Order: sequence, then C-alpha cells, then structure tokens
Amino acid sequence: MITDENGNVALRKYRTINQIVTVGGEEYLFNTKANICLAWVKPEHVDAVLNIKRTCCGGNKKPAFTLADETAVRRWTNGGGR
Repeated sequence: MITDENGNVALRKYRTINQIVTVGGEEYLFNTKANICLAWVKPEHVDAVLNIKRTCCGGNKKPAFTLADETAVRRWTNGGGR
C-alpha cells in the first residue's frame, strides 16, 4: 500500500476515464496522467472505494479500483517515463 505524506492511500482505477467518486461526503477525483487513472484516498474510505464494482463481459462484476503499485504512482506523479 503506497501512502503520501498525509497518510492518504494511492488507488488506481481500471479504466483511464476521469471519474469523481464520493464516499462519506468526500469527493475523490480519479485523474488520468501518463495513461494511469489514480487518486489519493483517505484510509477510512479505501475499503468503500475498493468495493465498487464494474460490469464486464457477460454481466460479470469485477473490481473497478485497486491499490496502486509503486511504479504506477511514480509514473503518474512524474507524468510518464520510467
């Protein structure tokens, strides 16, 4: 789990379309940079965001958000590159 200096957790969205997610009265903008859609989420809202599902082929439900890894956070923060 990657956290920032404020203790917020980096979550990555499956699709690279910007989206606002509201949890517990807080709005989180999942913004796309370097083909990665990511947002910093308060620890108390992480489980709620991770439980949001997307519909896939055949009506299957899969997670829409995952914990971001170090590489994704670095690329998103630096605007691409390695």
